[in-house]
Amino acid sequence: MTTAQRYNRRQCYGAAGLVMSALGIVLSVLVAVTADVKEAAAQTPAFVTPRPQFQPLQQGTVLPQANKEDIDKVIQDARTFEAQSRWADAMTHYETAMRLHNYDANLMEHYRIARFHYDVNRRLHDTSYINLIKYNKLDETAGFFNEVMECVETEYADAPNWDVLFRNGIHSVTIAFADAHFCNKAGLQVTPERVKEFTAEMQAIVSRWEIRNREDMKNGLFHIAEKAKTQIGLNPVTVIMEFTCGVINSLDIYSTYLTPRQLSDQFSIISGNLVGLGVELRSDNTSLKIVRVIPGSPAEEGGLKEGDRILSVDGISTLGRDTDSAADLLQGSEGTAARLVVRRQGLEKQDRQISIVRKQIDVPSVEEATMLTDKVGYVRLTSFQTKTVAELNRAMTQLHRQGMKCLVLDMRGNPGGLFQVGIEVANMFIDSGAIVRTQGRDHSLDAPFLATPENTWRMPLVALIDGDSASAAEIVAGALRDHHRAVLVGKRTYGKGTVQKILPLRSGMYCGERSGLKLTVEKFYSPKGWAYSGVGVTPDVLVQDDKERVTLAKPIDGKVPYRTTSRLDDTFIKEALKLAN
Repeated sequence: MTTAQRYNRRQCYGAAGLVMSALGIVLSVLVAVTADVKEAAAQTPAFVTPRPQFQPLQQGTVLPQANKEDIDKVIQDARTFEAQSRWADAMTHYETAMRLHNYDANLMEHYRIARFHYDVNRRLHDTSYINLIKYNKLDETAGFFNEVMECVETEYADAPNWDVLFRNGIHSVTIAFADAHFCNKAGLQVTPERVKEFTAEMQAIVSRWEIRNREDMKNGLFHIAEKAKTQIGLNPVTVIMEFTCGVINSLDIYSTYLTPRQLSDQFSIISGNLVGLGVELRSDNTSLKIVRVIPGSPAEEGGLKEGDRILSVDGISTLGRDTDSAADLLQGSEGTAARLVVRRQGLEKQDRQISIVRKQIDVPSVEEATMLTDKVGYVRLTSFQTKTVAELNRAMTQLHRQGMKCLVLDMRGNPGGLFQVGIEVANMFIDSGAIVRTQGRDHSLDAPFLATPENTWRMPLVALIDGDSASAAEIVAGALRDHHRAVLVGKRTYGKGTVQKILPLRSGMYCGERSGLKLTVEKFYSPKGWAYSGVGVTPDVLVQDDKERVTLAKPIDGKVPYRTTSRLDDTFIKEALKLAN
């Protein structure tokens, strides 16, 4: 019986970060399936004694304390991005700094504000969301609000602070009001000065309120929504929707509201099958730079190469667009064509026009499988999808037939994927004991996920990790570490230790299209109880010199996994071979 068969089919999702792609907005998704509590209890009674039972261990890695001068410099440096409304870049800047400075509260607040700006802009460029605020009735939107807040109250990993959440929701609304594009989309007929006056009035009113529960939040929100209607002519539906999105997006850096299109994208990426061109992109606000072309994709067939820059799509310039909105231009139905103006690297005056037809694309999670020496095999694992275990088993079998006696498992730049598949991958190399532990609001589900002895690969392992290895990749690395099953080589991993659950919403639909939530519902820990959040997994062998590596992927920054031209020239692999031989 496989690990997957032993788990109940309650699906949870967690994003290690956002990987923006011309395939669509590709979100790295984790799926967790809770352990069968009764079966786990029968096998490991010591782990499922009545609460309180599992207590996380103290962090094994001491993170540097925040220094005020360093924090001030981070904020100062971010102002360039903020002044140019480059909110995705500002988020990346703050997010990186938070990891370096032990998640300083001041940095987290600036990150939250940048994210509010970013999310408002994203929603207003999303037709599926615009249709919701344009056509939904007030009673439908009230049902949407109630359903979302019920999910927060019953499902969220921590007990909600309704007063803080209310003020965050209001803050999100004020940011939307200050956005000229929002005011245009919302059909406001009053002057910007009147909007500012109303915003100040609204803030003065709510500053006197104490929000103690969901009902207080609802009453306060609907009071403000009614005032927005009577004083500046704003549809209350828009206020309620924007407020609700702000509340969800302020819970933590992984929880978010999903528009109907984003919800569809989430489910599409799980299978690794997407419609698009087959390129992964990075924006520098002047153009879209192609950082990877998927083998066998329409982009490769059309002659696109890594390093090419896309200057326009269907006559629309990519100048000044962030990766998200620029990638949106490349989306479309299967069989439709995207007309691109492309500039080849080094040939700035030789732009060319090409037309590429969008097709269904199979995105592999095992990107490469090869022999480094006559005895050492190498597998590059870039994500965790529904097909990952089958792909990895095929690759392992192929390498075994070629004489593999030791495996180098490369998870650098792997931002995660299906959480359950992360557990199953770890189970391929571990035959007994806990793989990962979880802790959530429902303590009856706090049993460990256990390994099974069937079909275990037992050869020596070296696992490569770095600061971009996250979520499911960290579950694998942490399990291998705690079981002394592999030598970890590289850098400390990203440090994501929470599980998200995708919740399609019954209310707030348009033309049958559901929106949804991605909500943090659990925290996860290593087999021995070490936390991952904000700490990550520390390697056994630290690689200091990684000049050959070009990082193109981090959670939340819209980049994608790095590539190198020669494996044997790779510093990480050199270290791995010293251990394998």
